[in-house]
Amino acid sequence: MIPKATTLMFLGRSGSGKDTQIEMLMKRPDFAGAIETNTGNMLREMAKKESILGKKVKEILETGGLMPGWLSFTAWESYLIDKAKGDEILFTAGSPRRMEEAELEDKALEFLGRPKPVGVYISVSREEAKKRLLLRKRGDDTEESIENRLSWFDENVLPIAEHYRKEGRLIEVDGEGSQEEVFGRLQKGIEDYFSNK
Repeated sequence: MIPKATTLMFLGRSGSGKDTQIEMLMKRPDFAGAIETNTGNMLREMAKKESILGKKVKEILETGGLMPGWLSFTAWESYLIDKAKGDEILFTAGSPRRMEEAELEDKALEFLGRPKPVGVYISVSREEAKKRLLLRKRGDDTEESIENRLSWFDENVLPIAEHYRKEGRLIEVDGEGSQEEVFGRLQKGIEDYFSNK
C-alpha cells in the first residue's frame, strides 16, 4: 500500500493524538519493520541527564519554551542514522517544528536516497487540544506552557503544513472524535493519497 522508503511527518497541536495514531499504525502487519522518531520523547530523555545540555533542555521544557531548530534536527537525524538500515517506512512525530527543520529534513532524506516526506496533519481545534492536555496531567503540562505550545504551533508549524500542501504532499485528517474514528480517517487518508500517486 505505502511505497518503501516513505517518510510520514505527523503534524498536529500538542494533544492531537499523533503518538497514539502512529502506535496504532505500527501494529498493522503491512508496517512491520517501520521505525518511529519522536523528537519530543528524545528531548525529554535528554532533560533527565545532568549534563549542561540536559539542564538547558529541562529548563526549556519546564517553561513551555521550544528547542532551537538545530537541536531538534540533530536529535531526529542521530536517531535516523542509528536506526534506519535501508528503505524502511519512517514515522516522525514532534518534528519538524520550524520551516528550517522541514527544509533540513528534506535535504537529509534526499541525501539518504529517500523521497521527500509526506506531511500528515491531524487537525484538532485549539480548545480541544488544551482540554486533552489538561486531562493527561503530564509534569510539563501547566496552563502557561500549554498556551505557549499552542501559540507556537499556530505561528510556526501551521506554515509547514501549508508548505507541504502547496507541494502536494499533505494528508489532512480530522483529529476530533474517538481514537478509533480518527484512525479510520487516517487509514483512509493514507490509502487515498498513495493510490493517487
